[in-house]
Amino acid sequence: MHSDSKKRISSFLDALLSATGLVVVALFLFVSVKVGTRGVGLYMVAGALIQQWEGRIAHGWEDQPPSGYITGWVATVFNLILGTLGLAVAIWPEVAMGILGWNRE
Repeated sequence: MHSDSKKRISSFLDALLSATGLVVVALFLFVSVKVGTRGVGLYMVAGALIQQWEGRIAHGWEDQPPSGYITGWVATVFNLILGTLGLAVAIWPEVAMGILGWNRE
């Protein structure tokens, strides 16, 4: 794939992920904590898939250009763990809410 088109797709996916984050916040505010927790799990899965597609994970300080990238098998293992945790959060939101302390009334 041409690098310019991959950059455009990557930028689009980053914007889509940001918009999805707003939807997750709206789920917490207007629907319920349980549905919002499921949304967080799906958001984690989507983030892992996007990072895997990009082939690297940026790291560094917030609001600064990345100081470097995690690549290769380490990035693949990290994305696999993140995606699996996200799937678990989406399937069992009650457990995740208990671990995170979101089920207190």
